[in-house]
Amino acid sequence: MNTLHNQRIALRLINTCLREDVRNLLSLGRIEANEGRTFLVFDHLPTACRIEVKESPSMQTHRATNPHWEIRQHGQWVEQHGARQWIRFLAQGLPEDSAALYRNYELEVQAAIDQTVLCDQTYTEQQHQLNFNDSPRNWAERMLHADQMASFLDHPYYPTARAKFGMDTSELKAYSPEFNPTFELAWFAVPASEFESTGTEPVWWPTLAQVGLPQSLCTTHTLLPVHPMMRAAIAQGIPESIEAPHTYLSVKPTLSVRTVAVLNHPASHLKLPMPIATLGQKNIRYIKPSTLRDGDWFARALASIEQTNEGIKGLYRHVDESFTGCYKQLNTAGFLHRLYPAELPDETLATVATLCSPMPSGKSYLLEYLEQQGQDLQSWWASYCTLMIGVHLRLWIQHGIALESNQQNSVLSLRPGRPPTLVMKDNDAARLWPSRFETAAASHGHNVHDLQDARILVNDEAPLAHMFITITLQLNLLAVLDGLAQSGALNRQQALLTLRKAIEHTLSNLRKEGFDTDLASELLLYSRMHPVKYLLQSASLLSKQECGARDVNKFYGMTGPNPLRDLP
Repeated sequence: MNTLHNQRIALRLINTCLREDVRNLLSLGRIEANEGRTFLVFDHLPTACRIEVKESPSMQTHRATNPHWEIRQHGQWVEQHGARQWIRFLAQGLPEDSAALYRNYELEVQAAIDQTVLCDQTYTEQQHQLNFNDSPRNWAERMLHADQMASFLDHPYYPTARAKFGMDTSELKAYSPEFNPTFELAWFAVPASEFESTGTEPVWWPTLAQVGLPQSLCTTHTLLPVHPMMRAAIAQGIPESIEAPHTYLSVKPTLSVRTVAVLNHPASHLKLPMPIATLGQKNIRYIKPSTLRDGDWFARALASIEQTNEGIKGLYRHVDESFTGCYKQLNTAGFLHRLYPAELPDETLATVATLCSPMPSGKSYLLEYLEQQGQDLQSWWASYCTLMIGVHLRLWIQHGIALESNQQNSVLSLRPGRPPTLVMKDNDAARLWPSRFETAAASHGHNVHDLQDARILVNDEAPLAHMFITITLQLNLLAVLDGLAQSGALNRQQALLTLRKAIEHTLSNLRKEGFDTDLASELLLYSRMHPVKYLLQSASLLSKQECGARDVNKFYGMTGPNPLRDLP
């Protein structure tokens, strides 16, 4: 099994390196045909290499066909294999500082292999509990079930996303959604004078006495919830803190791992710092204090837009993220309370990451859900395209906003016989163009100067387009389309036509309403290439100086063919 996962991750890794042009593999390589096979050949590294490839219609021009590559030795091509070996091959000839990054990434590769093996064993052991119909589930249990199913599916593009780097086996089993554990939070009393909070704590928030601390501390201290994996870091890093003798509040991990669902208060989730990295070793899962205020700013602004924009009204609800806390502006000592809106009748909340997750039946989560409800996949896909394009394209064109609502953050409200809607959350890393945002009525009362992270504000439309294409289009639409098409559930060409029609329809309506759609139309429908997020490079293989991106999650290259351009 370990060998199979090694090969699978090796293929994902090779393709990511081609997609992101790591070490100029694509830009300096050449395509050669040999005995009916097509190879990408490059000889600018210390050892000449070739990879068997085929043309790709989206995300990258060419895709590797198998997890092997060949190097030139003594005038012959010699086959090589192995995910870690591929990284070592790419590190040849690099200066020591750069080579060290590749060696560090090797550890992430191994963690991805090892943890995938462990999690897949757990999937097999739990299969009888994972089906839709094995046991009745309430609203909160359905949401946790959807997150657990999504945790077994790899990220569409980041090759080692299954690695929760910094977790050992016991921690993985104790705190990861694949294992569906229940645990309790630690609590620390910290001096109230240096604790910043916003909003109102829920009625169930513990008292000092409930966690075993003297009530006399109430005038000088406040309680900070802490993930069990952060206990030692808080105790050592904040010596003035007082650890409560009792844990409190039973929780379960969600797909994000650092966000936990409160079992006895199912509409409440808590986002807490964790000493792990996901999607690259620069993506440490702490909580930057500025994101607490920025997330709440966008939650309120987006709620105003939903209420006032007739083209969007009723298409989404936003969670309440107003109650937050942070001690001394430390990214290790904060929290965010997320309150979901009241559940709707027969509602299932599932992230976009859940849709293509494999169920024990072998079918995808989405297909099994729709069959259970007697709904048609083709019509659902059309309504899904209408929803995602209608919401996010209008936010871009009308309001100057592009959301980093990736597959994990995009939550769908699924209801029998109804088109999907969205439940929005975690919008603390958006892009906003003030000159456009401020022209819309919904902006009144939402001052862009209140935003904490200067990287949010942009000076023109291009960053909005990049975010829309790499997140909404590629992650939330094309990746889902490809997943469903690979299983044979959808016809890829027909699904792409449906997607293009949804874009054309929304753009047409926006033009009729007097909005400038020229750039969006050109980039989405007619440009030959699309931007692609270079996350492997920015988050793992490049130093900050080499990368140059202010945010590792927003580093792009124009190397993705536009699959919507040449449709009949």
